[in-house]
Amino acid sequence: MSVADSTNSDGGGDSLDGFPVPSHHFSINYYYGLPSRPPLLATTKPQAHISPIGFPDYPVSKTIYAISGRHPVVSMWDSGLADDILGVLKRMAIDWTSLEVVHIPVATDPSPGPAIVWIGVEPGTLSYREAAITASKCQEVIDTNGISDCFVEMRSSVVTGSGGGVRFIDLFQELDQLREEKEPFTATLGFPICAKKTLDAVGSGGFFLTAGGEDKNIYLVTARHVVLSENFEESKVEYIRTNTSQPKMEIVRVGSDARFQKIVSRMASDIGIFDERISAINNAIADGTATPAGRAHLTYILSHVAELKGLHRHISSQWGTVESRALGELVWAPPVTFSTEPGHTTLDLAVIKIGPGKLDEHNFLGNVIHLGDKLTNNEINEMVYMDPTSATSFKISGDRLVRLRGQTPKAEVTNPSMKDVNGDECTIVFKHGSKSGVTFGKASRVSCYTRRTREGIEIISREWGVVGIAVGRRESVVFSEAGDSGACVADIYGRISGIILGGSGFSGFGGGTIEGYYLCNTNTLHYGGFAFNQVI
Repeated sequence: MSVADSTNSDGGGDSLDGFPVPSHHFSINYYYGLPSRPPLLATTKPQAHISPIGFPDYPVSKTIYAISGRHPVVSMWDSGLADDILGVLKRMAIDWTSLEVVHIPVATDPSPGPAIVWIGVEPGTLSYREAAITASKCQEVIDTNGISDCFVEMRSSVVTGSGGGVRFIDLFQELDQLREEKEPFTATLGFPICAKKTLDAVGSGGFFLTAGGEDKNIYLVTARHVVLSENFEESKVEYIRTNTSQPKMEIVRVGSDARFQKIVSRMASDIGIFDERISAINNAIADGTATPAGRAHLTYILSHVAELKGLHRHISSQWGTVESRALGELVWAPPVTFSTEPGHTTLDLAVIKIGPGKLDEHNFLGNVIHLGDKLTNNEINEMVYMDPTSATSFKISGDRLVRLRGQTPKAEVTNPSMKDVNGDECTIVFKHGSKSGVTFGKASRVSCYTRRTREGIEIISREWGVVGIAVGRRESVVFSEAGDSGACVADIYGRISGIILGGSGFSGFGGGTIEGYYLCNTNTLHYGGFAFNQVI
């Protein structure tokens, strides 16, 4: 059999006994559409039966279904078939992690397709060719038992214990139809977080950084009050975990089960609405009243609802427990300090060490903010380019992800390089919070002072104020709401400016250029002997 071009419908990079040996491109795109999107190692599907994977920028989306009870593999699986396949894996010394039977059709295909004996393998333990040999041996077991329409596929896969938490789902592609639905489960900045002990006190993930040196972990900055529920005196004490005998302060994503169920219920409701539309169009086609536009729209809806159902199944089954939503552990939080002195602002931050297996090359690009779909490109540009003479490097990419690099310089606070529509100098900033989503604002050139009383103690602090920008005929907007605390604020040059602390009529965020600069550009912030001075 000739070597196949990996962008063609038959897509392998080589072949072995009639089975394709995947190329790298074929491997990473084969399971596009599945939230986990594992790399394919081997498939025993004959090349003529392999679903198309599309082209690099337009991969074909797939979905996953539980095995149909009508398939003959079901009656034989627990009657010796599974044991025989496990025997093959043992004889070949395969470091496997999972074994199951599923259907994995193209998302738009009305048929679930053949049964797939799906074998997960520890990443990095098998070459494509070794996996192809193993898969062919397992296929021999299936064929010997006379089971038709059943093939073997192997993928890189790690099984995480219930306490470890699942990985973030993959980042959006340019034409992704489910950006808004996927967002809370991605590693884009502003995803909802909370302490496991206080699941209803949800804030936002701020920004990622590393310690450098020998420490290869990735850390997340947020506001201390998001992850520590404490009285005033407790907030003045440094939190640090330096030995493993000390109890962990676990941090989780999304929040309580009730909050999680609200998200998945919204997906289920949307699926129901789409199913009703599909039924209505099909009825119109049946009675001859369907319009060409309606027929064309049906194709889009079928694709969209298939992907949404796949996402709903994955999120419901993989993220449904608090343990599965584990993010990592709190490792350091300096004492909360309030200051009105020049050059100082409120210090209210915490550093979380991200647990293993959460981030990888498919779901993590460093610090990126998702602009979402609620604001149009024209509306965003109207807010960003308030003065046509103000030049910025702000561009809206097809995937609507803004990559952040560096920090806002101190000088930009008092001497902004931009101007608003009235010609006044200002700094335009934006954020994505877990509560209010994406908002844009004008940062004040003068300090914002806040006063509050906590446990009978008057607290006055100096922060950097931001006034939300309304666009078009929209009503005026606040820059942040309760639940946004900890979210990263960036200027429109794509530089990190600080994190949200709270609001007072208009919204302010502490840490702005001053704390952000202090945090990221000096060696002052230490934990475990390493300086957090490298923003990702």
